[in-house]
Amino acid sequence: MKITHSILLTFIAAIFLHGCGPEQDIPANADYGKGMEIKVFKFYADWCGPCQAMKPEYEKVKKLYPHVEFYEVDWDKNREKAEKFDIKGIPHVIKLTNKNRIKRQSGYMSRNALVRFIEND
Repeated sequence: MKITHSILLTFIAAIFLHGCGPEQDIPANADYGKGMEIKVFKFYADWCGPCQAMKPEYEKVKKLYPHVEFYEVDWDKNREKAEKFDIKGIPHVIKLTNKNRIKRQSGYMSRNALVRFIEND
């Protein structure tokens, strides 16, 4: 199933309108059509072993890219939204660019894999 840019924007807007849980560091006034060129969303769960193993790698990569907006979405607290976006497994990373490019990958990603994911279309 191919996800279009407009569906992704609708999904992202739904997350921000309804919240991602109190632990999420996501601005309520985010504007997805402007601003940062790259946005990276990581879906995770606290009980997920690969998610927990990926967490320190993701944090290190966030520091390498101050121009990229990074978000973390708790899959358990946002299950309905994840299902609407057809996320079947976690960890799951989605990259959105202002150039209407969408990239997604499921499973554990090392620091190097995350860097390649962000830098390559």
